[in-house]
Amino acid sequence: MADPLRSTTPVSATSGFAPRSRGQERSEREPRSAEPGPRREADDRVQVAAGALAGRLLLRERVLVHTRARLGLPDHAFVPAFAEAIADESTATFLGRLLSAQNQLAAHRAHDWDGGALRAAVDAGLRSGAEEACELLAGDGRDPVALAAVAEVLVEYGRRLEALIAEAVDGETPSVRSGA
Repeated sequence: MADPLRSTTPVSATSGFAPRSRGQERSEREPRSAEPGPRREADDRVQVAAGALAGRLLLRERVLVHTRARLGLPDHAFVPAFAEAIADESTATFLGRLLSAQNQLAAHRAHDWDGGALRAAVDAGLRSGAEEACELLAGDGRDPVALAAVAEVLVEYGRRLEALIAEAVDGETPSVRSGA
């Protein structure tokens, strides 16, 4: 009489799924060949975009790098990523977000530095980052649209500074944060 405990026939699946077929088991046990198949290049590609978006993205990146340096922060000090529609937002909104990102970096020094030193570092970071962005954009691959986008941001920054100075002289509270 055959012993049912020593049977070599497959056991039905208890989980409700069909059992593996013999072909699946064999292919998983066979070692893969040492010779890799033909190499396929990754589909990821980097494209250098021209235009206003490229100018804004370069400006943001260079300003934050210079702000970190002015604040004496390590390169790994970062600004949290937010969903931003940089290509579709106004210059005032873009500048507001950029200043906010700088302020998030400045928060790392808020307990050690006074407000004047923080504001000076943020201002210097924006100016030197914008200068570097302009130099990069004015190189061999001159992109007048990207340069114009950077210039628009600097004009807006100048307008906000003028409004702050005028309000400080007049003794009013600043309303520049809203872009007015």
